[in-house]
Amino acid sequence: MKKVSFIITFLLMNVFLFSQTNLVPNPYFNEVTKKVKQEGQITMAAPWISPTLANADLYVTNTKSSLIGVPENAYGEEDPMKGDNYAGILAYSYKSKEPRSYLQVKLTEPLKEGEEYCVTFHVSLSDLSKYSSNYIGAYISNNAVSANNTEVLQFEPQIVSRKLKVYKKQFYWTPVCAKYTAKGGEEFLTIGNFTPEEKLTLEKVKRPRGFTSPQTYDAYYFIDNVSVINAKEVDKCDCDFVPGMENAEVVSRNFNSDAKPAANKVKIVNTDGSVVGATQPASLSLKPESNSFVISFTPKSFSIIGGPTSKLDQLVTILKKEPDTKIMLKGYYDASEKDIEKLDVQRIMAVYKYIVSKGIKKETIKRSAEGTNDAQKDVLKNMKVVIELIRKNDASDDTEEESE
Repeated sequence: MKKVSFIITFLLMNVFLFSQTNLVPNPYFNEVTKKVKQEGQITMAAPWISPTLANADLYVTNTKSSLIGVPENAYGEEDPMKGDNYAGILAYSYKSKEPRSYLQVKLTEPLKEGEEYCVTFHVSLSDLSKYSSNYIGAYISNNAVSANNTEVLQFEPQIVSRKLKVYKKQFYWTPVCAKYTAKGGEEFLTIGNFTPEEKLTLEKVKRPRGFTSPQTYDAYYFIDNVSVINAKEVDKCDCDFVPGMENAEVVSRNFNSDAKPAANKVKIVNTDGSVVGATQPASLSLKPESNSFVISFTPKSFSIIGGPTSKLDQLVTILKKEPDTKIMLKGYYDASEKDIEKLDVQRIMAVYKYIVSKGIKKETIKRSAEGTNDAQKDVLKNMKVVIELIRKNDASDDTEEESE
């Protein structure tokens, strides 16, 4: 009995030691007080607010408005990091024709003097933005920041990238984080672009092929997964380097309203045009008569740049010759990659987007995020997407289920 009690105590101590207390309420914007019907309704995700007269947006799954839907909306397409929703802010507008917007929230408790905190939020540049910007940051304050106008909030954000990089990755959540030493009593967190336009570094972004909607002359960012956690509870707090994410891609994707075959012929390319950090390309084995094959990935990566694209083109050829054939994409990651959130989904989407870009109908593709797969002793063989062909006479066609 004493042995059992010791084990229970040990487990409880470990739960306590490794649990993290996020001081940001509603960090994924999933708790919504009322039905969201239009743009600018961030206050529906209480206690989040907009501190100026330019309201931030709330994107939700449960809405009739195509402008604020998830994953597809007026600014592009993005999946939430967790749950159903995320927020959106305007960080820059050409010649300031549209006002910037900000997000603000009151923490669940004041910060303690002298304590270090890891402050993190995630951004994804919208697909239709013509520009990308640096200086996306967070400002921590004792009192709420507010302005009865739409001017730029010119405070000095404590949480910014030390490299001041331009955030131009699309369809990928880029973390922004830094350690903050509290002076004591800070209760408010405000997210946005606080830097005057003349000091910004801006880069133009090409519209991803697959879209026919015009680009917006701005830098608009989706925001998700916001946290303020005592630094003692985290292993590290450095977002300027994320292992395995050097090859995050801008990929083609379509809206339902943009389903035009002529617009779907694209190649997947890196946002910076490079393949920095790739130790080997993803590999693919494929035979025309095969019913399944595998795309393998390098650790913590979802890049399919290189040889596999030609192999996927062979798959596309097969699918075009067999219009009744469907496919199932099953994504996996190794346990050693668990620090990269939704890596199985990211790998699936890289393959999915490429295939769709070649003119294959979405309706013929099913997806299933399988999570960790440690069946192989060679861990590299656990980092994969398995593609199964479901031919017309295959009984499995009626039994497969799609999951995200």
